[in-house]
Amino acid sequence: MDYIKAVLQWTFLFVANVILCLIGFVVVAIAIPFRVDGKSLSDGRPIKNLPKCVWLFGNDYDGLLGDKRMWWAANTPFGLPADHFISMYTWAALRNPVNNKRFTDMFSCPVEGSTITYKGKENVRDHAGEQGWQFVTTENNGKKWYGFYLVHLWSDKRAFVIRLGYKTEPSDAGSTERQGMTTKINLYKSI
Repeated sequence: MDYIKAVLQWTFLFVANVILCLIGFVVVAIAIPFRVDGKSLSDGRPIKNLPKCVWLFGNDYDGLLGDKRMWWAANTPFGLPADHFISMYTWAALRNPVNNKRFTDMFSCPVEGSTITYKGKENVRDHAGEQGWQFVTTENNGKKWYGFYLVHLWSDKRAFVIRLGYKTEPSDAGSTERQGMTTKINLYKSI
C-alpha cells in the first residue's frame, strides 16, 4: 500500500511543482527589478532576493546572485555578471525555480522526531561505487512522506539516475533540517 500512496504523492508533487514553475517564469521576471536586500538563512551573508509578496519564488539561502561558493558567478550564461538580469533570471526561474517551497509543509518533510525506514540499500549516491536503490519512508504523527532513489552505473563516468519524492535518506535520522522534494530523471548523468 505504501508504494501506491508514494506514486500518488509523487504525482501530486510533480504536477504542483510544474504549475508553480510555469507561474514562476513570469513572476520572477516581473519581480527582479524590485529585488530587496536580505540575509542568507544558510550562512547569514548579505543577499539580494525577491520581495516578500512573491516569497515562494525567491531563494532565502542564496538569493538572486548565486551560491556562496561563487560557482554561479563563474558559470553564468554568456559570462554575464551575476547581477545581470539574465543571470538572476536564469538562477531564480530556471536553475532553482520556486526555491523557497522547500520551507513549506507541502514541499518538505520533517526529519526531527520522525521515524525513517528504508528498503533497498542504505547509502545510495550518484557517484561511482555508490550505486543501488532505496525506498525511504519518513513517518511523523501518522503522516508519511516517501522518497525513491535509483542509481545504475553505465560506466565509471555515467549513470542512470532516478530520484522521486522527498530527499530524506536513512542517514538523516536525528537531523533537525527538513528535507525538500525532487523529481529527477537523468538517463546518462555525469558522475
